[in-house]
Amino acid sequence: MATLLAASLTAGCGLFGGSDEAGDSGDGTTAASGPLEKTTLKVGVMIGIDCAGAQLALLNDTFADEGLKIEATTIQSGALAIPSLASGEFDITFGNWVSFIKAQSAGVVDMKFIGESYLSTPNSNFAVIAGKDSPINSPKDLEGKKIAVNAKGNINELLLRAVLTANDVDFNKVKDNLVEMPFPNMAAAVQNKQVDAAAFIDPFVTAAQKEFGHKIVFDLTGAGPTENFPLSGFATKKDFAEQNPNTIAAFQRALLKGQQLAADRSKVEEALPKFAKMDPETAAIVKIGQFPTTIDAKRLQRVADLLVTYDMLEKKLDVEPLVVSMPSENG
Repeated sequence: MATLLAASLTAGCGLFGGSDEAGDSGDGTTAASGPLEKTTLKVGVMIGIDCAGAQLALLNDTFADEGLKIEATTIQSGALAIPSLASGEFDITFGNWVSFIKAQSAGVVDMKFIGESYLSTPNSNFAVIAGKDSPINSPKDLEGKKIAVNAKGNINELLLRAVLTANDVDFNKVKDNLVEMPFPNMAAAVQNKQVDAAAFIDPFVTAAQKEFGHKIVFDLTGAGPTENFPLSGFATKKDFAEQNPNTIAAFQRALLKGQQLAADRSKVEEALPKFAKMDPETAAIVKIGQFPTTIDAKRLQRVADLLVTYDMLEKKLDVEPLVVSMPSENG
């Protein structure tokens, strides 16, 4: 399982692209928004469940239905995709809100937030896991231990800080031991004792339990400061959004359809073997959170405020001006 997921993660451009004719069909227009300024988009995506709405949109050609051809590249994390967005390598990228908000605040790239992807609910398997025989059984046990995260300073670190602080654990005794690695490599790294624990999300948590018998130590989005937390979404550069409003609206409508498909668990189960190379038996038992069909500035403000609370952002960032409201399916 880990090998298959890792192979999928390293796939390059065009992995989930639309048909070759998608960007050239008709005159590239949509009835609601008028002519598209650009019909081929370079987009960063991930293979985790939190990107399932977009992956379903890709698999069901909803982008092509809007006159868009998507050249998709699989990314390790939103944090690592932001330089590609800033340089213009990506027109749009999936990512976690922590990395987006930190990059915006630091002036790395001036962004617009164009769609939410996933809300992690309690027991939706964004969790810290350890080996089945590990002495790690509580947040306190992580002090001094090596913990795998897909990127430092991102959503993993914020959730860890919040949950550990709520459990009276000094994060300073943990932060220097964070080890960056791709999600698909974490379960094997725990098994081989390269790290003591890992913080990651389904489908990788379920795969780790199934393949190695790893245990969940604690939930990162359970009751407390991170419950029902907005994890991820899509962003573009401000100037790209301003120069291509009809294209952005078309992308949002296609994403909306994918998010609506993801509300049907059977659709996600059917898609996981295709985009995450997961066997159907594992897909049937993974935990799933929520796939929002709107982009809520108040919800995203919660992320920015929590970053200030846990000293990951120097000053408060007002999120509302960064948000581009989602259009309805037909407008």
